[in-house]
Amino acid sequence: MRDQIVFYLNGARMQVGAEHAMSMLADYLRQERGLTGTKIVCAEGDCGACTVLRQTGTGGGYLPVNSCILTLGQLDGASLVTVDALATAEGLHPVQRAMVECHGSQCGFCTPGFVMALAGLVEKKKSAITAQDAKNATTGNLCRCTGYQPIIDAACAIPVKQCLPIARRFKAPGRDQQTLAKGPVRTGEFFAPTTLREAITHLKKHPRAQILAGGTDLGVLHNKRKARLEQVVSLHRIPELREIRETRGVIRVGAQATLSELREFCKKRVPELARFLDLFASPQIKNAATLAGNVANASPIGDTPPFLLAMDATLCLQSSGGKRKVKTRDFFRGYRKTSLRATELITAIEFKKPARGEILSLRKVSQRKDLDISAVSAAFRVTIQKGIIQRADIAYGGVAATPLYLKKTSRALVGRKPGPETTERALEALHSEITPLADLRGSAAFRRVVAENLLTSFVRSLIP
Repeated sequence: MRDQIVFYLNGARMQVGAEHAMSMLADYLRQERGLTGTKIVCAEGDCGACTVLRQTGTGGGYLPVNSCILTLGQLDGASLVTVDALATAEGLHPVQRAMVECHGSQCGFCTPGFVMALAGLVEKKKSAITAQDAKNATTGNLCRCTGYQPIIDAACAIPVKQCLPIARRFKAPGRDQQTLAKGPVRTGEFFAPTTLREAITHLKKHPRAQILAGGTDLGVLHNKRKARLEQVVSLHRIPELREIRETRGVIRVGAQATLSELREFCKKRVPELARFLDLFASPQIKNAATLAGNVANASPIGDTPPFLLAMDATLCLQSSGGKRKVKTRDFFRGYRKTSLRATELITAIEFKKPARGEILSLRKVSQRKDLDISAVSAAFRVTIQKGIIQRADIAYGGVAATPLYLKKTSRALVGRKPGPETTERALEALHSEITPLADLRGSAAFRRVVAENLLTSFVRSLIP
């Protein structure tokens, strides 16, 4: 068992101990390494000024992530590149040069984040970058000065074929990465196992330890001093938890699989989910966040639980007491409360792929189109034969203390033709099942109206 966190930073091997294991990467870069190109603004993963590129120990591509909510412990075995290392002795990186020539920077505080997000885009592009490519890649970056157009222009002006792949410039020794992948790491109160058995054994001995997957929620709570990261079990080094597979129409998503990986996997299998994940969060967040983490967080406004509720998904749980499966419809017990037992963790989530002819619609209303949490979200799943709704499953987020599967509303649609009368019947059931809360994203009355409009709009979409 190692007692040091080892990773590569701009090509150099780094080794840190317990004093930094649960420090945020952005703080470490600025305060310990003097790499002040990476900026910290929101410390919540919202603005993108802290964006860096990370390559996992599995040898994948370099992907943009938010360093302000990423712990050093999660980087064990990874390779990182920051904006400070993009330029070479010959001059600026093509992305940086395009930003200069197109006047994509004014105050400059957000510029490093945009540069790194676009550098990540260049890594996976083989042809010219379009305006839409640039917009998609920078949805996780905020700018208060330029109005964005010069940045989009700069992205489109990047000579992609002239960009040397970052993996070729900063390639960590493969033999070292293979060595680092073996055996668990424990330094101070941070533990990163390499097997599920090691994780469960540790949790039995340390029942108060926090489970760390992507860290996109826990990192924010830590930074805002609402829930400090103390005893932590990070799942990022357990290969079996990274797997996504389909077996006989059932999709199984490992607890450590990222939302970006899930989106790519579902493009053809569940295209509506892939489309919806485009609106989930920024690329930086999706490259770290997990489906299991979004569920375990048990937020009433989480974006993915309504989908899982409508699909009657199953959670695979494991502890020292053994394995068990729980339906998502039985998982949420109250505000931020679940049926997870002490020392138990989610290992995977399973759901059936929509059947042929089945209609799936995922909807979300938020104050901003991109990079924002839902005020209200909804998942509609129906089967229609000969103009009659044969089956309906409806779930909502943001309309109660927990995500809700709406039994009465679902039943109100079954056996009826889509139309005004069916809509009225379903709306009556809807209002009897929801009890919206008021917060900064909307009043209870606002949420009732939005929930009603989402249902009305969906039923209308079923009318030939």
